[in-house]
Amino acid sequence: MELMPAAPTDRMLPFRHPRTLCRYLLPILLLLACSTARAQIFDRIDVDTREDEAEFVIRFVPKILYLRHVPLNEGREVRVFLRLNETGLNESDLMQEALQAKGNDRVPDVRALFPELVNGMLVTFSRRTSFAVKPGADNRSIVITVPLPPAAKPVVPPMPVAAPAAPPSPAPAPPAIPAVSPAAIVAEPATKAEEPRPSPVPPFVPVAPAASVPFDPAVPPALTPAEVEARAAAYMEEARRALSGKETAVAINRLNRILGLPPSSQTEAAQALIGEAREQNGEILKARAEYELYLKLFPNGPAAARIRERLAALPKGELAVRAARPLPKEAGPAEWLFSGSLSAYYYTGKSQIDTLVPPPPGMLTFNRDTLSMVDQRSLISSVNLNARRRDAFSDTRIVFRDTDHRNYLNPDRSYNRVYSAYVDHNDRQLGYYARLGRQNPNGLGVLERFDGVQAGYNLNPQWRLNAVYGDAVEFLSPFKKTFYGASVDLLPQAGRPGLSLYAVDQTLDGLANRRAVGAEARYFDGRASAFGMLDYDVLYKDVNIFMAQGNYLDEAGNNYFAVLDHRRAPSLSLTNALLAAPGLSVREMVAMQGLDQVRAQAKALAATSNMFSIGLTHPLSERWQVGADYRLAAISATQPVVAVIPLGVIGTCLGTIDVINNTCRFDTASQQGSGNNHVVTFQAIGNSLFVANAVGVGNLSLIKARTYNGQSLGLTYMLPIGENWRIDANLRYYTQMDDDGTRQTRLSPSLKIGYQWRNSLHWEGEIGREASKSSGPLRNDNIKRDYLFTGIRWDFR
Repeated sequence: MELMPAAPTDRMLPFRHPRTLCRYLLPILLLLACSTARAQIFDRIDVDTREDEAEFVIRFVPKILYLRHVPLNEGREVRVFLRLNETGLNESDLMQEALQAKGNDRVPDVRALFPELVNGMLVTFSRRTSFAVKPGADNRSIVITVPLPPAAKPVVPPMPVAAPAAPPSPAPAPPAIPAVSPAAIVAEPATKAEEPRPSPVPPFVPVAPAASVPFDPAVPPALTPAEVEARAAAYMEEARRALSGKETAVAINRLNRILGLPPSSQTEAAQALIGEAREQNGEILKARAEYELYLKLFPNGPAAARIRERLAALPKGELAVRAARPLPKEAGPAEWLFSGSLSAYYYTGKSQIDTLVPPPPGMLTFNRDTLSMVDQRSLISSVNLNARRRDAFSDTRIVFRDTDHRNYLNPDRSYNRVYSAYVDHNDRQLGYYARLGRQNPNGLGVLERFDGVQAGYNLNPQWRLNAVYGDAVEFLSPFKKTFYGASVDLLPQAGRPGLSLYAVDQTLDGLANRRAVGAEARYFDGRASAFGMLDYDVLYKDVNIFMAQGNYLDEAGNNYFAVLDHRRAPSLSLTNALLAAPGLSVREMVAMQGLDQVRAQAKALAATSNMFSIGLTHPLSERWQVGADYRLAAISATQPVVAVIPLGVIGTCLGTIDVINNTCRFDTASQQGSGNNHVVTFQAIGNSLFVANAVGVGNLSLIKARTYNGQSLGLTYMLPIGENWRIDANLRYYTQMDDDGTRQTRLSPSLKIGYQWRNSLHWEGEIGREASKSSGPLRNDNIKRDYLFTGIRWDFR
C-alpha cells in the first residue's frame, strides 16, 4: 500500500463487531505506524576536484544498489534509480531529504533529493554539463564525475627593473646539457601548490653577453648573480623548514622555485631534495623522475650515491601506482562554508472501511459495518545544518540533523529526535581522521547509530588502522549498548581490491551481547564495482551477516547487477530472548536461567533472511532505457523456546503455572516461515517524454509467493512547467489472489505539485486516494483512504 509518511492514530468510532474491527482496522494502523519511520537516508556529499574533472560522491546511510540513471550523459539534471538494501526500508515510508554542495567558478553547485519518482534520486547541477554515473567503491555511495573548464592562467607580475651592471670578464660557456623535464619521463598531474619550472642545470657559471641588448620594458630583466643566490638561499631555507614540519607540498613549491631560477649554488641540492619531498608526499612516480633527472644532470654529484639508493628502494611498476597518494588540489586560505535546509510538512488523512459479512446458515440478512475516521493529523519539521572548512591539507565538517514530529491526534506520541550531531576532521598531510558525536555506522562491524568517536590513521598509502568506541542509539529502547572495536584496512585503489578486517565487542546493560569478527572487501575500476561482507559472532557461534553485491557496465552501456544477502533478522542479540519470557528484563532472565541459556533462546528466536537478486538495464536510445530484475526472498521459521522461571522470583506468571514444581512455564511457539517469494520486475524510463525534461516511468511486477500470486503496475509522469513549476502524476494498481479464494485489489492515484523560488525555497503539496477491495468466501471489504500533505523547504548555502 503506497501511502505518504504518516502518523498512527488512536481515534476510533464505536464498532458493533470488535472482531471485525481488529481484523480490518489493525492492518491500517500498523501500516500508518510503519509510515512514521523517519529513517535517515542521506549522509553527505563529498567533492573531489581534480585537474580537469570533479567527482561528486553522494553517500547514503543504508546500503544501496545502483540500478540505472537518465539521461545517460548530459543535462542539468540526472535521475539515479537505486534500491535500498536494508530490511524495513520502503520508499513510501520515507520523507524526502535534500543534500547540497557549493561549487565555484569551475565546479558546479549540486543538489540531491531522495526519494523522487520511483526509487529515484534527483541530482541537479547549477549549469548544464556532461557527466558519468557509477556506483561507489563501497555499497553506500553513488559517484558522479563531471568535466571542468580549463583553469584561468595566473597573471605573473613583471619583475622589478634592476640597474644595468657592468659586464663581467669573459668566461668560457658551460658544456651544453640537454633539458629533461620530469613531466617528459612520466605524465602525472601536479599538485596545485606547484609552479612550472625549467629543467635544472649545473651550478651557476657567469656568461658574458655577446653584445649589448637594448632594454625592453615588456621583458623582465635577468637577475644578477647575487640576487639569484639570495633568492635561492631563502627558498632553500623555507623548503628545509617545511620538510622538517612535514609540509611536503610547501617544500615542493619552494624547491620548484629554486629550480626555476638561473643556476646557483643551491641548484644541485634542490634537485636532490625535491625527489625526497615527492617521495614523502606519496608521489612515487614523480619522485622516480626527479631522482633520475638528478643522476642525469649530476652523475658525480655529492648526493649521487644516496640518490641511487633511494631510487632503487622505490616501488616499481603497478606497486608504484598503488603507492601514489598525491595531496588534493585545493590551495589557498581556508574558509568556513555553511549550508543546510529547514522544512515543515503538514499531513492529514481520512479512512472509511465498509465490511459486508454473509449471513449465518438459515438467515438472509447480510451484516454491514462501516467505520470512518480521521487517522492522521501531524506536522513534521526537520533541520539539516552543515559547516565545512577545507584547504589543501585538512577537511573539517560539522553536521547536525534533527526531526520534530507533532501528532495532533495523540499528543503523547509527539517526539523530537536528533539523528546526527558530530564533528569530523580529516588531515590529509598527517594521515589521520576523527569523528566525534552522534553518527551513523560506517564499517568496523558497527550496526547501529551511536554516540561516540571513530578515528583512523594511515600507516602508509596502502594501510590504515581504525578504532571506534560508543553507545548505540536506539530511540525508545531502555537498554544501554556500549561497544568498542578496531579494524585494519588495505585501502582500495582503482583496479585493485581493498580489504577491511575488524573485531567489535558490545555489552548490553553490562552483559556480553555481541562479540564479532568480520571482513569487508571492495573493488572498483572504470566498469565494475563489488562489495562483500562477512560478520561472525563468536558468542553465538553463527554467521550474523553475509552479503555480496556488484555492478558491471559494458561498452554498450548495459548495466548488470546482482545481490546475495544472508543475515539474521533480527540480528543476534540478547534482546531477542525477551519474547520467551514476557514481563521480564534481560538481566532478570539471565539471573534466573544463566547467560548461556538466554543466549541460546535469543539465537532460536532470530529468523534467517535470505535474498538474491539479479538484473540488468539496457539503453535503447538517448531517451529510453529498459530494465528487468528478478528477486528471490525468504524468511525462515524460528525455533520453539521454553523458559521455566521460579514463581517465587517472577511474582505474576504470564505463562503456565506448574503447581508441582512451583514454576512458571513460558512456551514460545515457532514463528512460521514466509516460504520463497519470487518477484520479476520490468521497468521502462523515458526522458524528455512529450515535453523537454519530462520523465515517465513504468513498472510491472509479477509476484509468486507461497500462499498467493500478485501483480503490480505503476505509472509515473513528471512534467516541468517553466523553470519553477512541476507536476507529478502517479497511478498504481495491485491485485492479489490468495490460495483460500480471497481476491484483493488496490488502486492508488495521486497528484503532486511543486514550486521553487530562486532555487532555494521549495513548496510542494500532494493529494491522493487509495481504494482497496477484498472479496472472499467469508466477507467483502472496501477501504478508502484520502490523504493530503503540503509543506515548504528552505535550502540555504
